[in-house]
Amino acid sequence: MRIRQIAVRASLLASAMGVVVTGSVTAGAQQSRHAVGQSACPVGVGAAMTKVNDHWLAQNPTPKGVAWTTGAYFVGDLAASRAVGTPGYAAYAAKWAASTKFALKNGPTDTYANDQTVGQTYLELYAADPRHPAVDIAQIKASLDSMVASTKTDDWWWIDALFMAMPDFAELGAVERDPAYLDKMYAEFHDTKQVRALWDASRGLWWRDQTFAGGGVYWSRGNGWVIAALARVLDVLPAADPHRAEYVLTLQQMAAALKADQQPSGFWYVDLGDPTVYPGPETSGTAFFTYGIAWGIDHGILDPAVYGPVVAKAWNAMAATSVQPDGSLGYVQGPASGPGDSQPVTAGSTASYGVGAFLLAGSELIRMCGPLSVH
Repeated sequence: MRIRQIAVRASLLASAMGVVVTGSVTAGAQQSRHAVGQSACPVGVGAAMTKVNDHWLAQNPTPKGVAWTTGAYFVGDLAASRAVGTPGYAAYAAKWAASTKFALKNGPTDTYANDQTVGQTYLELYAADPRHPAVDIAQIKASLDSMVASTKTDDWWWIDALFMAMPDFAELGAVERDPAYLDKMYAEFHDTKQVRALWDASRGLWWRDQTFAGGGVYWSRGNGWVIAALARVLDVLPAADPHRAEYVLTLQQMAAALKADQQPSGFWYVDLGDPTVYPGPETSGTAFFTYGIAWGIDHGILDPAVYGPVVAKAWNAMAATSVQPDGSLGYVQGPASGPGDSQPVTAGSTASYGVGAFLLAGSELIRMCGPLSVH
């Protein structure tokens, strides 16, 4: 039997897609919700998610490509399908995956983390529908298998890679019931964190890569990629995994730092180290932080009294400022490796991964708060 968390996620997705799944997974197997104050549960979350995703689908009726930007979007699209119960969202992901033939950008030998991002959706669609043939995850499995077989552990030299690749290892480990994937995932994570020393323990934040290490620049979306990766990995990681405690502690330390860095508006600006540099709303980092912190509350590792107001303020800021009247999602920093790239960030700045991050954040708030937040 698959690990409980991925089975629950797959069951919910299968239901959204109209797929009948047999087995012992029931609605009672969903994550238990933790008591949160009214202030931690914004209303209208599902409505905002639907407005944004419906607009995205209308603008992109035929999804194409296997870039990391697309992969990050579909992570959120599937989460939205589960959260708001819209079968069309999961069908959109399935249509896209079929059009790509479940391939990686450079085939089964491709081990570049950015190119592995799409594997998360392939694996989730596969786990949700028992009719999917194994060939649908053949390329992502071959890619990860080659990394597991290698002694090389320095592939993730930039922190974005943690989001792009870590969940693949966790999900395939659950599907295959093979801890070798989890061991390799940790070895690569440890290299990024400790060997490359991209984790600043004194600050509770990450430097984007070694060109930033030791300095005072902590890029918002880069740190957003990390906290979202930790949440997604912990969502399917076995409770007995020997490194689970470290992942949890890292998320907790990041949450504490992020709470202190949140702006009065509810947003986090592009440079967490200095909010006077390129000040103003930025949606993608804010959305990933909202997701990661809400996940921590929902799973009992963050105090709802302390962090509930943080996620409520962040979501309300995005709903009021980022979501445009036509449903487009603004203030998303474009492709970047630091705060200074793709500037200025304006109401017209949007991107697929920003939509994915927003949908992830909303889905976790709904999972945390229940029906109160849907409409």
